Amino acid sequence: MKTNGSENDGGELLPAWRQAYANYLVKYAKFYQREGIRITDLGFTNEPDWTATYASMRFTPQQAVDFLKVLGPTVRASGLKTELVCCDAAGWDRQVAFTEAIEADPEADKAVRTITGHRYSGATTVPQPTDKHVWMSEWSPDGTTWNENWDDGSGYDGLTVAADIQNTLTVGNANAYVYWTGASLGATRGLIQLANPGDDYRVSKRYWALAAFSRFIRPGAVRVPVTNADPALSVTAFRNTDGRRVIEILNTATTEKSAEFTLRGGHDRQPDAYVTDGTRSITPADVVSTHGTTLTTRLAPRALTTIVLD
Repeated sequence: MKTNGSENDGGELLPAWRQAYANYLVKYAKFYQREGIRITDLGFTNEPDWTATYASMRFTPQQAVDFLKVLGPTVRASGLKTELVCCDAAGWDRQVAFTEAIEADPEADKAVRTITGHRYSGATTVPQPTDKHVWMSEWSPDGTTWNENWDDGSGYDGLTVAADIQNTLTVGNANAYVYWTGASLGATRGLIQLANPGDDYRVSKRYWALAAFSRFIRPGAVRVPVTNADPALSVTAFRNTDGRRVIEILNTATTEKSAEFTLRGGHDRQPDAYVTDGTRSITPADVVSTHGTTLTTRLAPRALTTIVLD
């Protein structure tokens, strides 16, 4: 279906094969549905801005729009309840051009529910120009390495991942953060290292960085405003559907810090705090208190403190 006649090495989708490729993707989803697995969100491209030696295909933003105008009606006519995502560009900054092209075309805009982008070309510096849901759908530190440390300055450690999550949720205004990959063998960038052979495994601090967010910020949560004057503190706040509020505070300083927040509608809320650092992994800690609508907390150096208000 591609200009290079190969599954690998990039190449572009031939215009004459757009409908065939759309039909292929619908069949793919239906095969899974037949096995009792409903695909909720379907993407048609992975890193269209990068040529890989393995299975890959290039799209320009305009080519992605042109295909969406075929794929969208095909999925709707199929009876599937699957939504479409686009475009998983290798770089968050590169995804912006795809997002702008989709937003500018009414038919393509109608076809897509969620904007998706990866984070390999550099740190997130801008939000995607859309009102749709936005997922950071793949990232891990570059290189092949196993690292169990929290803060060693390597760029592969837990603190690096915690800082990237905070930055992507705030600067990137993302609704989801998907780490690559969960578990693997050898010198993996994954969260968990599996033994080969055997059933043993080792857990990295990267795992606990992600868990400190995902354990408490649940599906359907919304990010709420929070202000903080200390540049050493990276702060985000969320409200879950059950009313619980979660504050994530990353202290990047090498000294202990204190912080005070005024809670809107937060009178008499009972706080629990959990610390993740070099020796603790979402460990309960007596570092937070409330008095009326004022919340006060002590923050360990180079640590992620998670505060949950009932």
